[in-house]
Parts: sequence; C-alpha cells; structure tokens
Amino acid sequence: MRRPLVSVSTVALAFIAIFAEPASAQRVLGVGDDALVLPRGVFRFRTLGQWTAFNERYGMDTPGRPNGALEPLGIDFTLDTIGVKQFPNLASLQAGLQLLTGNPTWYATLGNTVVNLRDHVAAFPFVFEAGLSKRFSVGIQIPYVHTQTSAFFNVNTGGTNGNLGFNPALAVPAAATQNAAMYSQFQTAANTLEAQLAACRANPAVSPSCPALLANQASAQSLITNSRAFSGGVNQIYSTSPFVPIVGTDAQLAIEARVAAFRALYQQFGVTSIAATTTGPFPSQSRLTVRDAQRILTDSALGIVAAPLQSVSRSHVGDIDIGGKFSVFDSFGGSTEARMSPKGLNFRTSVGGIFRIPSGQIESPDNFIDLGTGRGAKAVEGRWFSDLLVGNHFWESFILRFNKPFSDEQEMRILDRPNEELAPLYRKQTVHRQLGSAFEFETAPRIVVNDFLAVSGWYMYRHKQQDHYTGTFTIPAATTGFADITLDASTLDLETEQTEHRFGGGVSFSNLYSFEQGKARVPFEVTYLHWQTMKGSGGNQPKFFTDQIQLRLYARIFGGK
Repeated sequence: MRRPLVSVSTVALAFIAIFAEPASAQRVLGVGDDALVLPRGVFRFRTLGQWTAFNERYGMDTPGRPNGALEPLGIDFTLDTIGVKQFPNLASLQAGLQLLTGNPTWYATLGNTVVNLRDHVAAFPFVFEAGLSKRFSVGIQIPYVHTQTSAFFNVNTGGTNGNLGFNPALAVPAAATQNAAMYSQFQTAANTLEAQLAACRANPAVSPSCPALLANQASAQSLITNSRAFSGGVNQIYSTSPFVPIVGTDAQLAIEARVAAFRALYQQFGVTSIAATTTGPFPSQSRLTVRDAQRILTDSALGIVAAPLQSVSRSHVGDIDIGGKFSVFDSFGGSTEARMSPKGLNFRTSVGGIFRIPSGQIESPDNFIDLGTGRGAKAVEGRWFSDLLVGNHFWESFILRFNKPFSDEQEMRILDRPNEELAPLYRKQTVHRQLGSAFEFETAPRIVVNDFLAVSGWYMYRHKQQDHYTGTFTIPAATTGFADITLDASTLDLETEQTEHRFGGGVSFSNLYSFEQGKARVPFEVTYLHWQTMKGSGGNQPKFFTDQIQLRLYARIFGGK
C-alpha cells in the first residue's frame, strides 16, 4: 500500500507547484491543531511523519506496585512460575503426581519466564483539505501505519527453574519401551502374588511359603492394590501426558524411591518380577528452553495455538477520517493582511467533525503482543477549535474533541483477568464490542519570533472511557481438558479506561509571508513537534515518546484572492 500513497503525494506536490497562488493563510501557524478554516478555493496538502516508541505503561493492581506506577510492557508475560494458574489443564497432572509422590504440597511448574517488549509505531498520514466556501472546508486523512513490537523472551533463567519438561515417551521409542516394561513388571508382580495368595487360601499345604503368606495376607493384599494403583497412575501420566517430571527433581526422585520400595516389598514375599534395573519411568531430560516454550504456544496439541512470543511488525493503512470544519467567528474578517500582521487582541473559533472508516487492522487474537494499525471500529468525532491572538507575536489554540465509536463484533480471546495473557484457543470467541468514548483537550501556546519562525509549547489531556464487551460462552470439559467452564466477555472490560497527560514543544518554519510578497513560488510550512506522556492511569496506558515532522503545502484551485 505504500506505493499508491507515495504516488498520490507526488501528484499533489506537482499539482501545488502548478496552481500555487496566495492562500490567505496565517504567516506562521505553528505546531498542533488550530481554528483556521481554509478560505473558499484554497487547497492544502498535509503530510507528516510521526514516530512513537514506548516500553512502559502506567499499571494497576500489580503486586508490589502502587496504582499508576510505571511498569515494563512485558510484565504480564514475566512470570515467576508457569503452572496451573496459567494452564488449568495441568491441574490433573499436578493432582496425579501429588498422589504418586505422596506429597500433597508438590506443585507443577514449567519454570519462569522473562519477557521484555518495546513497541514502535511509525504513522504517515496524508491529508487533503479544501475550502468550499468562506466558512466551510472539507478534508480526508489517509494514514499509512507501520508497527513494530521488539520482543526478548527467555525461560528458566536460573537454570534450575521448573520441575516439568516435555515427555520423551511421546517421541522417543526407547523411553516408551522403558515405561511399558516397568508397567508390565508391576502387573506381573501383582498377578503373581495374587495367584499365590489365592492358591494358599484354597490349600494352605500347596507351598511351604503359604503359612507365612497367610499370616501376612492383609499386607500382601494391600501391596497388590497399592502397586496396581501406583503403576497404573505412572503409566497413565508417563505414556500420555505432554509433560512429566524432570530427571533429578523431587517428584521424579520420589517416584523412583517408591519403585524401589515396591520392589523390596514384593521380594519379601518371594516375588522378583520387578527387575533391579527398573529404577522408574523415563523422565524428561531437560528443562524447557525458549524453543520449547515457543512450541507450547504454537503446537495445536497443547491447546494455546497462538503466534510465538517474538518480534513482529505490520504495515497497513490506518483508519481513514473524512470530515469538515466550519468557521463560527473570525475577528480577522477574512482579511489576508490582518492575518499576516495581526494587531491587538483577536479571536477566532470553529467547529468540526469527522467520520472514521475502520480501514485499519486491529491486533490479532492469535498474537499476544502485536500492535494493530487502527481500532477497527467506525466512529464519529466532534471538535471545537478556538485561537486567541495577542499582538503579532503570541497566540494560543484551545481544542476540544469527543470521539464516539460504534459498536461492532470482533473475534477475541476472553481473559479472566488482564494480566492472564496466555489464553488457550477455546477462549477465542466472537464478542460484541463497544469501545469507550474518548475526550481530549489540547492547547498550544505559540510565540512568533519573526515572519518565518515560531516556537510552541503543547499539552494534551486525554481520557478514554471503559470499553464494554458482551457475550457468554459455555465450553465443555472435552474441549478445555479439565472441566466445563463459562466465559463472560465482560472480563475484557477490565483496565480499558485510560487517562493521559501529554507535554511537548516544537518549532515551525513558514514562507507564507514571503509568498504573499511574491518572493516564494510555493507556499509551505514545516513543523517539528516532540511530546511525551508525563502522567497516566488505567492499567494499560503506555508512556509514549513521539517525534513528529509535518509539511503543509497550499494552493488556490478556484476563486479569486
């Protein structure tokens, strides 16, 4: 899409070079928006480059941090442990291993994670505006947006984190063979002792060992029952579970100790079916690596089925705005001379509005860290502009905006809480979405140094109301892998309200005054603005750092001066 937009801008520049005439603009507009309405017949082409970077946000309800404190963007993915809380279907494995090890306080963990994220957004809006009458102008803004999420992902950083790893028996025949042999030996031992016990009960004289066996038949029966339960549980986990204990960890050592204990007990009854070389089931041989962790995210057999946590970029058209602007009052009275050399106290005010076309891409429900190029929702926005000018060296703009999105349907992964990001595929559902309305107040005080140069301050307050999501979905145990659950899309409302204070400043260069004097061929303005977020709240409000360069070109396409 970049080539067509470049072609459009090239045609616009050529058009302006041919038709450039006095444009009745102010000599130096400065950074930010203002109340100026293009006069009848005047065309303005604006293009700008805006580069934004952020790696922190103003958090909420984060343990150990006050609300509104800055925290890394990747904090929701940086986990001390990955266990049942992140993957509820590990609950049955955890319960099974607690039973096999005899340790009810043992907890499953795949290890820890560290994720660092840094986001970049480069936006290049192309704005075409034209004055249709003395008081009314129209315009369209077409942005091209490139987003980049840079990700650093690491797991098991201490080298000893985690007590579960991938099950080798699912991929290595030798491991599966060892597990099957152990299960067979336990079954043979139990069957052998059970047969001996039955024979002795039927005829105590059938074997010299019968008196001792019958004297301990309760213990023998308990051994048979317990060993079958133990070997069946081990076989179930080590033959089917995607994860098993790692070699040398507490759970694996406890299971191996129980194997040795069962062998010794059977030997007391003269049963030697459990070989001395059978030390236990085949364990996982290593802790999770980054590659293993990415596999957990992407492998359809493991349930999440999402993109890996790695750097990702997007390039696409953003949301397109179409709108108009109407001059309510202008003390300059349309006089070019008055605009170029203002005297005393002057004031102008205008109102406007836009309709937003959802041509941008939103974040993918299958990528946990990507950035979209737009909000993907239709919206209307009302605007009020006012400029106060004092003499010919100072003026300040005051802008109000109110944006109201339309509701829509979107496919999203429903999270129980905002910080539980690793949502499995069954949580991806089509929900009803109503994005929150946004209010903005902007002001830009400007000092006009001379006929060509101005310096400006800039401030914006922005508050976005909470989003609202609706939809209820029942997911059966056959899909979740552990239990029936009900998903309520309203949990997506959490931490979607945002408040932000932006401060910045910039400089402007304009040749409009020279153009009016016939000393320049093409009237233009160039502005540079830097701003950053200085305060915010809401839980997911990023701390932005933005640099912006803007070019404005003017031409008269119809009508006289």
